[in-house]
Amino acid sequence: MARFPRMLRAPGALIVAAAIAGSGIASSGCGDNIQPQGLTSDELLARLRALPGVTADLAPTEQTDFQYYVLHFEQPVDHDDPSQGTFLQEVSLLHRSSLATVPMIVQTSGYTDYYLDRPVELTKLLGANQVSIEHRYYGASRPVPTDWTKLTIEQMAADEHAIIVALRTIYGGAFVTTGGSKGGLTAVAHRRFYPDDVDGTVAYVAPLTLGAPDARYGAFATMADPGGCRQAVRDVATQMILRRDAMQARAALQTSHTYTRVAIGPAVEAAIVSLEWTFWQYFGVAQCANVPAVTASDDELFAFLDKVSPVWDDDDEQIGYFEAYYYESEAQLGYPEVDVAYLQPYQKYGEDAYANMLPAPEPAYSREWATDIETFVTVRGDRLLFIYGEWDPWTLGKFVLGVAKDSDALTQPQGTHGARLESLAPEDRDEAFAMLEAWTGVVPVTSQARRSGGHDNDSTDPPPPHLPPPLLYALRAQK
Repeated sequence: MARFPRMLRAPGALIVAAAIAGSGIASSGCGDNIQPQGLTSDELLARLRALPGVTADLAPTEQTDFQYYVLHFEQPVDHDDPSQGTFLQEVSLLHRSSLATVPMIVQTSGYTDYYLDRPVELTKLLGANQVSIEHRYYGASRPVPTDWTKLTIEQMAADEHAIIVALRTIYGGAFVTTGGSKGGLTAVAHRRFYPDDVDGTVAYVAPLTLGAPDARYGAFATMADPGGCRQAVRDVATQMILRRDAMQARAALQTSHTYTRVAIGPAVEAAIVSLEWTFWQYFGVAQCANVPAVTASDDELFAFLDKVSPVWDDDDEQIGYFEAYYYESEAQLGYPEVDVAYLQPYQKYGEDAYANMLPAPEPAYSREWATDIETFVTVRGDRLLFIYGEWDPWTLGKFVLGVAKDSDALTQPQGTHGARLESLAPEDRDEAFAMLEAWTGVVPVTSQARRSGGHDNDSTDPPPPHLPPPLLYALRAQK
């Protein structure tokens, strides 16, 4: 296996991080520069704007417990070669207090910053501040011109490192990184390169996929079938593909969607092939009673498809939104191999039908980075907490702890890709809360306790964007 040097400070590392040393801003990272009473909004805005390469603006919010700031960090396109230019990376800051007793939650979605001014579960549990970092090459954080070869795990880790180094000059509390799914993987990957940046990491439903495709996900076909629900989903998917003309006709009536990168026929087929996976990823056993019968009308079948695995997942807008993810999956992230043998006799389209998903020529896949992160976690991991959903298909790619220290992996019974700390079994939740308290010095307060005290104005995390169907990759690999 190729070895990658530990990057305590990358050559030409972040413009922000590199400039702090000479800026006159204290950067102990220990909070000894925080005033006992904390910063006023004017003082905080001035401190943020004094960070090298950073712009900051106070933004409106309906949150009553935070001030909301939109930041832009100037980042090198290539942290190993700053001469390659820069781009602006968008970051949302929810400020509660700069006192050293208040933690900072560093949230990575792995995609655009769709969290904006909404606090995640950890932020609410710990009464913390929060920054939400948009992933490079997504949303507004894309270099122009775009060199797609610089969209790598290592480059994003360096982005996150620089943001944390800068904010530690202002915030004195414990820093904890977190994220869900690809965002959780992003948080763990940052720790591989900068293990001492933060006090702990909580990765929700984070898969480490080890191939393109990864055969481990083939076990999805034999996962639990509560009350025959899995078979019911397969039966209805079979009916949909047999009635593909009716499904396509109804999709065509959704005139707000256009299909030029992937034609509507292949988009319909991909939606149907992805139905079973997406049902268990997002909906799960709680929705089994809503699976239509095979005798349902065309309208009823299409309504279910549109709710669970919509055809517009592959319209031009969605593909544009996720084209960076498609590139990453081909280059480094990998994708699952899933058994949909019951639908294969009816499939019409091969990989050529989906070729325009990519924003650039298809890169060669390399497993080296995934293997490197896997080795870090199993051999040198420290202060890592993984949360998974029992029946989420992505759990088949869960991290293995090995001999990681002060770390654990906990599973929400019958959980989906929306698994949460507060939904764990009581003994597991107590264990997770004890870890958080040890890392931050703050006792987590549950949503029930916050509501009883009148302090929970956002009891649920914001819903994630509807992610692209993973089975598109299986289709590309099988055809």
